[in-house]
Amino acid sequence: MKKIFLIAGAVFSIYSCSRLDDNMSPNAVPDGNVPARQKLAAAETSTFDAQTGDLIELSNFWMNTTAGNNYQWANVYPNESSLNLNSAFRNQLWNNTYLSVANLQAIIDGSSAKSLPLHVAIAKILKANYLHYIVDFYSDAPYFDAFKQQSNLAPKYDKGEAIYMDLIKGVNEAIDAIDNTPVNNDNQVKASEDVIFGGSAQIAKWRQFANSIKLRMLLRMSNATDGTVKSFVASELVKLNSDKVPFATRFVTYNVTINPGYNAGSNQGLNPFFRRYGAVDVSGTDNDTYTQIRVSEHYAKLINGDASKPTVGIVDPRGVKQFIAIDGELVGTPQGNGKIAGASQDDFSALGGNLNRSASNALGGLDNGYLMLASEGNFLLAEAAIVYPQYFSNGKTYFEQGIRDSFTFWGLTSAQAATYITAINGNTHLGWDAAGNKLEPLQYQRLFALANYRPMETYLNYIKTGFPETPLASNAQQPRKPYRLIYPVSEYTGNSSNVPNISAADCFTKNQTTPFWLR
Repeated sequence: MKKIFLIAGAVFSIYSCSRLDDNMSPNAVPDGNVPARQKLAAAETSTFDAQTGDLIELSNFWMNTTAGNNYQWANVYPNESSLNLNSAFRNQLWNNTYLSVANLQAIIDGSSAKSLPLHVAIAKILKANYLHYIVDFYSDAPYFDAFKQQSNLAPKYDKGEAIYMDLIKGVNEAIDAIDNTPVNNDNQVKASEDVIFGGSAQIAKWRQFANSIKLRMLLRMSNATDGTVKSFVASELVKLNSDKVPFATRFVTYNVTINPGYNAGSNQGLNPFFRRYGAVDVSGTDNDTYTQIRVSEHYAKLINGDASKPTVGIVDPRGVKQFIAIDGELVGTPQGNGKIAGASQDDFSALGGNLNRSASNALGGLDNGYLMLASEGNFLLAEAAIVYPQYFSNGKTYFEQGIRDSFTFWGLTSAQAATYITAINGNTHLGWDAAGNKLEPLQYQRLFALANYRPMETYLNYIKTGFPETPLASNAQQPRKPYRLIYPVSEYTGNSSNVPNISAADCFTKNQTTPFWLR
């Protein structure tokens, strides 16, 4: 943690799209020397950049949506498939999240916080949006003593539930600031300073995003047994239910995007999601991560309506937008370290859609980044109707709207969406009316709608609900997917007096080290 918080004292220049780098010099421009109005766009950009990495790639794999291309590469994803977890596993998920959120904290704690309350409000909303994933994947973590730079390079660990509740408290403070700040020339958020919604003119969208983030976190906490947590959730649900804003405009039901001016002048100028997963870089050279990924056999069969899967007889047209079709359908390779005899990489479907475009294409390397999808927002409302029926209703309406939004996102028509919804109605796994447990069809739709872009939401709800069907890789050494990860090696070397000692066994057993909402 020491190295991370030394680096966190630096702020990226405005609109920087460069990768977060563990080797960044702690002698970079200190935060105090950067004008306050230049911080927000850089913080928005760097936090999105951080989330496009391990969090998405790992979640896609663990939902058995993707598999390794072992035909060109030797044993892709060996630890992800075998479930061999240790302190060296996927460290960027932790390190880059803390690095980037430090830029948000610099706005919250900065000298201009009082004079720029809307900038602070946006920073608090984004802090909750990103930092709760640390609790989701690691449980307890540094929080209240974190981001203090030189004054505390070895912060203590706080309980995951305390972090969750304080993040929601920050979201509430942000909403209060939005509601009670008369906007003027001195405190407005200029369009150029906010590369997500475009500043004060769209501040109502920040309020909607805040409510959707809070709802997502309250839904995550629905099975928590601690009395304090349950009371907190109940009080926050009352606040959501009594919000002065009409319900129809209270939450996000559209795509939340970011674009600080992605460009093909260099690889660092590209949308970081495309830079990691897109087919080629700005010179046209093949991208290693892209070539390493193929659709999994499991997901291909789900999409194709294979007789061995719950989707039997139902072909989902979204699949051939997400991955490249071969003879009109998806062809997947099994997860694991083996190969199919006589096969080559070209026999299996690679990533498709906008990821199979050029780096300079407006829908390729210059495309928007996505912080939340319209389908995702509607699925949250559908889940709320299931889990908290005393406050939310019309679950089927939001469920089906989420499907329609997903079809639109993947470039399909409303007629295709209607045909698909009709086809799944009678399926006990996929149809809202036919399903015994409404969380099952909801989770299948999360799987299909959020694939490649927002799979962490499907994975976290999978380990909570057990839905949807998600087989292990052929070489898995554990009986289930993990409930958490092991803290990164940087914590055991730089914050050894505070970091809990987590074993691999702890990751696969529900105990006091499991994220609080999952115990």
